Amino acid sequence: MHAGGSRSPLRQGLLEMVLLDGSFVTANPAPNDIDLVLVAHTQHDFGTDLPPGHYNLLAQMRVHKRFGFDIVVVRNGSENLEQAITFFQQVRQRPGAKKGILRIRL
Repeated sequence: MHAGGSRSPLRQGLLEMVLLDGSFVTANPAPNDIDLVLVAHTQHDFGTDLPPGHYNLLAQMRVHKRFGFDIVVVRNGSENLEQAITFFQQVRQRPGAKKGILRIRL
């Protein structure tokens, strides 16, 4: 997922951080998935149209088809962010257990 161009969402300040989860951030000897929570700035208006390059990096279906990543896009400080963190910290088949997720500040 190339996001380093001069007009990328990262360079234009759309995203504040990325939370990374999935088997690629575990000790799993055969990792097979990456889950990303893309965190937009608190002022981001999700109702505005995005340039095609931004849309292609933030649209769940396009990202999954192109890169195989599962993504969720949320606003920083929102209830949706807290729900995403809670969801991705769950440990399969271990109710009540929590795992860490990698947080990358941009």
